[in-house]
Amino acid sequence: MAKKSLEQTTANMAKFLQDQSLSLLEKLDILDQDELADECQELHELAEALHQKIRKKYGPPPD
Repeated sequence: MAKKSLEQTTANMAKFLQDQSLSLLEKLDILDQDELADECQELHELAEALHQKIRKKYGPPPD
C-alpha cells in the first residue's frame, strides 16, 4: 500500500471512530444511560482529538 494511501486510510479510520462514538453517545443519551454516556463522551473527545492530530500531520483529504 502506498504511503499516501495509508495516510488517507488512517485519517478515514479516525474520522469513522469520531462519527461512531458520537452516534453511540446519542443512543446512550436516549436510553438515559448517564454513566455510560459520560464514558462515551470521553471516548468521543479522544477520537475527535486523534482525528484532528492525524489531519494536521497528514493534511486534509484530497478533493
